[in-house]
Amino acid sequence: MGDFSRRPWKPEDEQELLDLWNRVMSITLIALELKRTTSSVQTMASRKGCLRRTEGNERHRRKWTSEDIQALKDSLSKNTDRDGYVLICEIADEVGRSIDAVAARLIDFPQFGSEEALFEAIKVTRKSFGTTAPSRYRATSANAWPTPDGGQKMPCMTCRKIFYSDSKATRMCSNCKKDEGGSDWDW
Repeated sequence: MGDFSRRPWKPEDEQELLDLWNRVMSITLIALELKRTTSSVQTMASRKGCLRRTEGNERHRRKWTSEDIQALKDSLSKNTDRDGYVLICEIADEVGRSIDAVAARLIDFPQFGSEEALFEAIKVTRKSFGTTAPSRYRATSANAWPTPDGGQKMPCMTCRKIFYSDSKATRMCSNCKKDEGGSDWDW
């Protein structure tokens, strides 16, 4: 899967976190994408002023009963593919919990025992989470949509990938800026 060892955050990593934060509704999935621990993702998101997640609290904050844990075990055995990969999105849907709640509980299972071991076994089957703009959109302020912290999500004018922009003047994602030879400090 990848190396989840501790390493410093680069500006492009921080930008990717900001791009994913409002689009992907799971810290676990963001951590998998960035190849970082959930703790690292949560800490950096807090430092960057990302709003605390409130959606899905009814699926995430409920106490696990013995029946819930048995349902999770049953779903885990049903939603583990031939290669031993855990289909976490399907499990979360079946047990009626958030992906983060399921991941946090699975870490306690003996076959995983740690976040890194669980991450090695997870297979993500969904390609789209949250709101994404159709590819026909052009990057203009007219088709950007605001985020709760005053920034906006919008499609990059080059690659059309949805990214977080803290200004109406920023119309390219950090990856395309790098490819253009610019820096984050270019005016």
